[in-house]
Amino acid sequence: MLPLHTHFIGIPVPESLCDIVKESREWMTYVYGCKSGYGTPPHITLVPPFALDKQNTQKDVELATSKALEKAIGLFPLEVNISGFGAFSERTVFAAVKDSPSWQKLHEIFISTFASDFAGQVKKSKRLFCPHLTIANRDIPSGTMDEILKHFATMQVQETFEARSVCIYVRTKSGSWTCGQEIGV
Repeated sequence: MLPLHTHFIGIPVPESLCDIVKESREWMTYVYGCKSGYGTPPHITLVPPFALDKQNTQKDVELATSKALEKAIGLFPLEVNISGFGAFSERTVFAAVKDSPSWQKLHEIFISTFASDFAGQVKKSKRLFCPHLTIANRDIPSGTMDEILKHFATMQVQETFEARSVCIYVRTKSGSWTCGQEIGV
C-alpha cells in the first residue's frame, strides 16, 4: 500500500479568488455531482502532494521550503494573473494562471529542491509545468467538459495579485488539507 500524501507546497490566493473557486466548486457539485479535491484550500501548486518517509519530519519540509525561497528571492513578489478557465483533458477544470518565465523558474527551483531533499518521495515531472487554480478534478463526468467550459467562459474571470508567500499544506486527521505554515518573502 502506498503511503498517504502528507504535504504539498503552494501559493495561497486572496479571498476574492477563494470565493470564485468556492462558487465554481458549488456549481460543479450541484450540476455534475463533483466532490473530488474540495478538501484542499484554493492554491497554486508548486510541489505536488508527497508522503514523508520515516526519516523525514515537518522540520525537514520547512527547511526545504526556506532553502527554495532563498534561491527564488528575486522572483518575489510574483505577479499572478488569473484569466478565464481551462482544462486538462476530461480530468480537471481550472482557473487559468497566465504562465511566464518567472513561474517556470519558481517551479523548477521548488521541484529541484524537494526532489533532492526528499529523493524518492518527490520527483520531477516530464510534463511542462502549467500553473493553475483547480476547480474540480478526477470525478468530472465523461463528455461534459465542453459544456463546463462554456459555462465558466460566461464568468469572464480576470484577477491579479502579488504572491508574497508560499504555504506548506498539511493533511489533517480528517483527510482535508490546511495551510500548516505560511512563509513570506
